[in-house]
Amino acid sequence: MTQHRRTPSVVNINKNTDWLNQPAAWVWYLGLIVLTWVVISALLDDAGMAWTYVHLVHGVITYYLLHWTKGTPFVDEDQGKYELLTFWEQLDSGVYATRSRKMFMLMPVVLFMLATHGTDFRRQPLGLNLAVVLLLVVAKLPALHKVRIFGINKY
Repeated sequence: MTQHRRTPSVVNINKNTDWLNQPAAWVWYLGLIVLTWVVISALLDDAGMAWTYVHLVHGVITYYLLHWTKGTPFVDEDQGKYELLTFWEQLDSGVYATRSRKMFMLMPVVLFMLATHGTDFRRQPLGLNLAVVLLLVVAKLPALHKVRIFGINKY
C-alpha cells in the first residue's frame, strides 16, 4: 500500500510582486537597461559616460520604486496587508537570498562597475556613483528590513 504525504501548499497572494518570479520579467528588466544605455550612448557619443548616466537614472528610479512607494494597487484583494510595506519589503514575502532579491542587489553593483571602469576617471563623477550604489545596497540589507531612518516615510 502506498503512503501519501500531504504537503502544505504555499500561496503567495501578493500580485504586486509575484510577477518578478517569471523569467520574462528579468529579460524585460535587463533589456530596458541595455536599451537605455544604447539611447544615451547614441546621444552622448561616449559609451563610458553613458553607463554613468544609466547607473544614476537606474538608482533614482529603483530607489523610488523599491524603497519609497508603499502598498499595492490591488488594495481590495489584499485587504491592506501590504499597505505599510515598500515593494522591497513585499518582495518574496520578506524572505532574503531569493533569486529576485539577489538580482536587485547585484544590478546596482554591476552598473557601478560599468560606470566607473567604462570611462575616463577625470570626467566621471565617482563620488556620485559611489553614493548611489551605497544607498541602494544599504537599503536592501536585511538589518534595514521595515526600518524607517529618522521616521522618514513611516506612514
